[in-house]
Amino acid sequence: MKHFVRFFLLSSILVSLVFSASAEIYINQQPPADWADKPLLRLTTFPAVTNDAALLEVDGLSMLIDGGVAKWTEDVRASLTELGYGDGVDVIFNTHPHEDHIACETALVEQGFQAEVFWSSFPQDEDDDCQRAMVAALEAAGIPYYQLQNGEEMDWGGAHLVFWYYPDGRDYNALSCMMHITYGDATMLLTADASTGAQDYFHKALGSAMQAQVMKFPHHGYTIARPAFLDDVQPEFAYVTSRQKLTKNANSQLRARKIKFKHTSIGPLTMVTDGTDWYIWQEDAPY
Repeated sequence: MKHFVRFFLLSSILVSLVFSASAEIYINQQPPADWADKPLLRLTTFPAVTNDAALLEVDGLSMLIDGGVAKWTEDVRASLTELGYGDGVDVIFNTHPHEDHIACETALVEQGFQAEVFWSSFPQDEDDDCQRAMVAALEAAGIPYYQLQNGEEMDWGGAHLVFWYYPDGRDYNALSCMMHITYGDATMLLTADASTGAQDYFHKALGSAMQAQVMKFPHHGYTIARPAFLDDVQPEFAYVTSRQKLTKNANSQLRARKIKFKHTSIGPLTMVTDGTDWYIWQEDAPY
């Protein structure tokens, strides 16, 4: 894996130094009616139990982020269809080629689900069965493969995206790619399965550049997060891609820090912002 792109790291840190958190977060509330006419960023997670699957929408653009194991393909497809994306999205993004993150994406592409491009921080020829299956499906579907670089930044719709991974990680969780999202004054950090070792690296390399109001808890909440990592991110809300009973230590850590949180296994979770405020709510059952 390539080492950190220092230009992007420096620019990210400079952005973080001038960032001033001003957003309000409204939990268990849907946005006011006049938001229907506003440009918005929306992240919807799908209830794939202990798997990751989410749809990011920004100003008319759409991105499928991971997808879970193959058994969830029909459920994820139904959720995407309900949201108007049954045939495809603009981007399919995979954080790392573990089955609980990529297999459903592969199955969708094999079934005709379309995208303008596939994003991954892993090389296309990564020596892994799950990766090979995805690459074969992409080639058959004519979907181009784009390898993200460490520290890479881009504007995507009205959002600014930055991608980070731990270049010396010894397994796919440690190497998994985080995505930091800025939309106006609103910020979100999707941590993939970042291991404790990766979190230590990010703390030293990035610090407050990771600051985000909304955070996906690392690695399904199976272990607690590094305190220094949470100090850097300073999340006001976190979501955990697992069952509550499997993440007792993480739950206790979040409660101790008075960080509000929800588990995606309960039902579809929606987080939407106009660039200033966040509204977050959850359904009781799948679509």
